[in-house]
Amino acid sequence: MKVKDKEVKQIKDALEFIYKQDIDIDEFVGVDIYDMERALRTGDTELENFVEKILQKHKETITEPGVYEFILGFAEDNAPLLYEKLKDI
Repeated sequence: MKVKDKEVKQIKDALEFIYKQDIDIDEFVGVDIYDMERALRTGDTELENFVEKILQKHKETITEPGVYEFILGFAEDNAPLLYEKLKDI
């Protein structure tokens, strides 16, 4: 899928914002998951790598017992590409 440069920039800006912040689980589930899913849907390698970078940075918080199961369940229904990545962290 080819995405316009403007949209790629918007997605990249959103990912940079996510990366720079401390993770907030409510915001992660309510907003960030969708931005990361959009990034993965572009097929843009740079954006895909940025998603990986975000997941690795926040891995400790994301994988806490209870939190991980909640995020994984939500992503499975709402962000299938991100779900595949989350399963592997």
